[in-house]
Amino acid sequence: MWTKIRERLYRMCDILELLMGVAVIIGIGIAVIALIPHVGELWLHRGEAGALYEFLEYVLNIVIGIEFMKMLCKPDGDTIIEVLIFLVARHMIIGTTSTLDDLLSIISMGILFLIKKYTK
Repeated sequence: MWTKIRERLYRMCDILELLMGVAVIIGIGIAVIALIPHVGELWLHRGEAGALYEFLEYVLNIVIGIEFMKMLCKPDGDTIIEVLIFLVARHMIIGTTSTLDDLLSIISMGILFLIKKYTK
């Protein structure tokens, strides 16, 4: 009896995970469509220093969403590490960080790449 209940709960979790994946795909699609006007804004304000950073912020958010979706579809160590690499890269590129933050980000990226390389 308990085994059947566990199996049903596991199936329900799978269904909920798929529904959340669909929600993430819809959100990514909306974000990509919303990115189109920002391309024009980047072109109009291409001489300003902050225009590229703002555009990169939108693009990296979409990339992180895509990587998160991949992680939901195929939850293994490689996809989780890829999501973490993109998160740290976004933090380094977009965020206003101190020298210590940059050093810690570089060290964490190195550790993530080492983990990815030696866990295959």
